[in-house]
Order: sequence, then structure tokens, then C-alpha cells
Amino acid sequence: MLNDDSATETPPDPQTRRSGATCPETGTDPHSRMQNFLLFTIYQVLNEFEDGIALIDEQNRVRWVNASMRRLFDLNEADVAGMPAGVFTHRFINPLVEDAEKVIATAGTRELHLRKPNGEECWLEYSSRPMQIYPVRNNRLEIYRKITRWKLTERCLVESEKRYRTLFEKGNDAILVFELSPESVPTRFVEANEVACRRLGYSRDELLARSPLDIVPPERLGEVLAILKQFRLNDRILYESEHVAKGGNRVPVEINSLHFPLQGKTTVLSISRDISERKKMEELRRKVFSRIEQSIEQSAALSDQIRQPLQMIMGLAAMEGSANSREIARQAAVINALVDRLSQGWIESEKVCSVLRRHY
Repeated sequence: MLNDDSATETPPDPQTRRSGATCPETGTDPHSRMQNFLLFTIYQVLNEFEDGIALIDEQNRVRWVNASMRRLFDLNEADVAGMPAGVFTHRFINPLVEDAEKVIATAGTRELHLRKPNGEECWLEYSSRPMQIYPVRNNRLEIYRKITRWKLTERCLVESEKRYRTLFEKGNDAILVFELSPESVPTRFVEANEVACRRLGYSRDELLARSPLDIVPPERLGEVLAILKQFRLNDRILYESEHVAKGGNRVPVEINSLHFPLQGKTTVLSISRDISERKKMEELRRKVFSRIEQSIEQSAALSDQIRQPLQMIMGLAAMEGSANSREIARQAAVINALVDRLSQGWIESEKVCSVLRRHY
């Protein structure tokens, strides 16, 4: 419809224009009256359609346009009746079509994106079909179906899909979507983001061909299955586990999972955070506290070992009663006081370690 018909470029003659009037000439015989009645009925029915309709006659000229067509393209029926179809398209339709060279054509239909002079957007689906109903045999209907609401909905869906895909792909965490059987057993992956593929070493197609249980360490299968059964009572589960990559490497992960219905199946969205660094820090903290505790224990034992000979020295010095003995006893008392202070410091260190263990 968007291409001009070169065979119809010549202006219509007056006789042709008269034949394209809204109603045919009135006849007096019963056949003419029946024909007029049928034409009137056809026009009335087509005029009630919300879609734009143009009736094209055997000479490829506009015979009639309905009210919706007149509103869509701001037409005056008297101006277009009898006009060659190609001229009609070129004059009234093509100027409103945006990117006419990019018009989508599928299965005999075309999508037209119109922008009216007032800036209003409108989408139409154009199709043409023969009209073989008496008394308009060998005519054709050109239908401009309104699809603006669908196209606006489609645009919103595309924009939502883009936002979803951006959030899905651009995060730092691996996102895996999989289905659960009625027994709460994972069946297959249905989606995975780029981070998950990169972390596990699989292509997207390779990963989607696997089950979530394929990336769980064998010794933790029972634990993970027991955790997933909690979905019978909870919508969200947070737990730690490990993922086994393609090469066999294990990645410690913190998994935040929630389930929801999708196309009649229970589906799980699993967001997995790599906690390798956290685990390293926890191990380092454990080793540091272990060494501190060992040092405190060793210091306490050393304190006891010092006190025993010190008590012996003080006892021997007291037995002699000489000036040197009294000096030895005095120095031993100083050492004993220092040991007491060390013991008190070890006790405080144990308290500090206890606090650190609770909060770090």
C-alpha cells in the first residue's frame, strides 16, 4: 500500500468520480432497490468498525472510506472518492508514516508507525483482502487496524526487559534461576547471568544444560537438598555453601534464594556471592586468636614456673637472717610483684580476646 501504483497516476475523470460516491445511483426497479439496500447495509456495518477501512473498486480507485479511516487520516470522503489508490496512498498516508523504508512486513501485513501533525503517535497494521460479497464483487478492502495500545505495551515490555537485563547482567553477584520439582528437588537451570558463567567456567548454553545439583560438592548434596525443602515454609533462604566450577575448583558462596511461581512451575532465583576473601579473613582471624591464646597460656605457665624457684629462694634467704639474705629476699619480693603484674595483664588479655571473639 505504501508504493504508488503508476498505472493509476492519472487524475480520475468526472464519470469515475461520480461512480465513487458514497451511494450508488438510485434505481426504481426491485433489483436496483435490493442492490442499494445491500450496499447501504455493507457500508453501515463497515462504518461501525474501529479500524480504518478503504473500499477499492475494480479500477483500483477509492470507492468509499469509513468513519474511522476519515478520523485517522483527517479525510473528507468527497475529496477521496474515485481517487486512484496509489495517489490516495501517496497523498494522505505516506506523509504520516515515519521511516517508511523500514516498514515491517510479515505474512501479507505491514506495521505503520504514524506521527500526526499534532505530534500524536499511532501504530496501524495494514492488510488487504478481496471483497467478494454481492454487490461489491471484485473489490478489495484495505484495512488499517489500530494496534497503538499493543505497540505501547510492547515498548514498555521492551524497556522493562532492558532494565531487567541490565540489572541481571551488570551486578557483581552470580544469579542463577532454576526450577524445583514438587519434592523440592532442583531440576534444571532456566537462566544464568554472565557473572555466574564466568565464575563457574561454563558458557551460558553449557550451564543451562546442567542441573543446579551439578555444581554442588557431592558431600554437601544432602545438606543443600534439606535446605531447599525449607521453601515449603519460607519464601526466602540465606545459607552458605560451595560451588564446583568446571575445572573442579570450589568457590565458597553465600546464597540468597527466593522462590516464586513462573508459568505454573516453582522457580528459584538464587543470588550467589563469592565469599572467598571473607573466608580467608575468617581463617586469618582464627589463626591470630589461636596464637594470642597460646601466648597467654604459655605466659601463664611461665609465671607458675618462675614462682616456684622464687618461693624457694625467698624461703632460704629468710632462714639465714644475714644482711645479704635480707637483700636477696627483698629482690625476690620485687620479682614476685612483677610476676603478679604480668599475671594480671594475662587475665586482662583473656578478657579482651573474649570480647574480640564475640564481635569479630
